[in-house]
Amino acid sequence: MPREAELFEISNGSAADAFWALMEQGSNMPPNWSERARQSRKAKEKELAKKLKSGELSMVMLVKEWETYYRKECFYRGIRALMDLARKGKTDI
Repeated sequence: MPREAELFEISNGSAADAFWALMEQGSNMPPNWSERARQSRKAKEKELAKKLKSGELSMVMLVKEWETYYRKECFYRGIRALMDLARKGKTDI
């Protein structure tokens, strides 16, 4: 059964706090979490670009939604990088 994606909210968007929480629990973060966050952000970009160009007022909520996706993507990539550093002493991210 998949886990709820609440790590971002629980840690207030702090990759370092989430990393320590995962380490305490002995948990792992699969690499596909950051890829899914990226896909969510990229899926909104075409619609966002259209609304930004047209100046529609409804773009405000879409910009905020896109920003949240972007922050989550960075968050998950940060956790992945910290895990790589802890395990291998280097990261490819």
